[in-house]
Amino acid sequence: MKKILVPVDFSGHTDIACTYALEIADKGGAVIRLFHTYSDQFIIADSSFPDAIDMSTMYNEELLKEVFHQSEKKMEILLASLEEKVQKSNRKDIEFKVTLVGGEIESELKDLCKEFQPDIVVMGTRGTGKTLNMWGRVSTHIINHAKIPVLTIPNIKKFRGFQKIMLAADLSGKDEELVRKIFSIFSEFPFHLSCTHFLIKEDESEENEKMERLRTTFEKEEKSRKISFEIVEVMDDKQTVINQVIESQSIDLIAFQPHKHSLFYNLFTRKITKKNLQATNIPLLALPIC
Repeated sequence: MKKILVPVDFSGHTDIACTYALEIADKGGAVIRLFHTYSDQFIIADSSFPDAIDMSTMYNEELLKEVFHQSEKKMEILLASLEEKVQKSNRKDIEFKVTLVGGEIESELKDLCKEFQPDIVVMGTRGTGKTLNMWGRVSTHIINHAKIPVLTIPNIKKFRGFQKIMLAADLSGKDEELVRKIFSIFSEFPFHLSCTHFLIKEDESEENEKMERLRTTFEKEEKSRKISFEIVEVMDDKQTVINQVIESQSIDLIAFQPHKHSLFYNLFTRKITKKNLQATNIPLLALPIC
């Protein structure tokens, strides 16, 4: 049984992340742990009052109680909605757990990952306020510290499926392990894996040799049409090339090995950047390899 961790902020984007978690859980059952953290740091003081410290403490306590109460109500609504979806779809063996805490999100998530030991984290790329800053920071933190696969879902309207998965292979020696991990995660889904390397330099002989070695390793899977291999040359307009590959192959999800310094920077190669990947509007699966 899988263990899936879903950080939520109760924004409109939470629904699509939960939908993906349910789809993954539907195959073989799972425990889905919904996680939300709220700020427990408030400073309200007025030095014009002699008892400013006492009053600020009182205001802070009341405000904290209200924030917790509102978060609790939103979690109850979300949980009820998910349980209803499970019942209507006749899904079985899906259990929900809830963690609602106050504090600093990275620290709380780190502790929860140690306790819960999730197999995968599923979260939206946009949080409250429609910014990438917090969720990008959180997902990077999980990958770097907990070494857990993280599936980030962009602002899309519905579940895209996992029929066509592309591995952004950098041919650095870890691709065989990445391929095996993808086959393990999606073993219960019918899918085709496109192992694609984006080439941004003129001499491609070395890359061709590396790709051929990778192809030989998965010769059996290639014959059964479960995997294919491709090297794509990239010139100046990187985004156009990425979009063309995604569209021509009807890619539903992009998997990659994140580099140590950042989740998105240097994702495909050292010259394809975060801006390119945001524009694809495709779910991204980060697979950290030690």
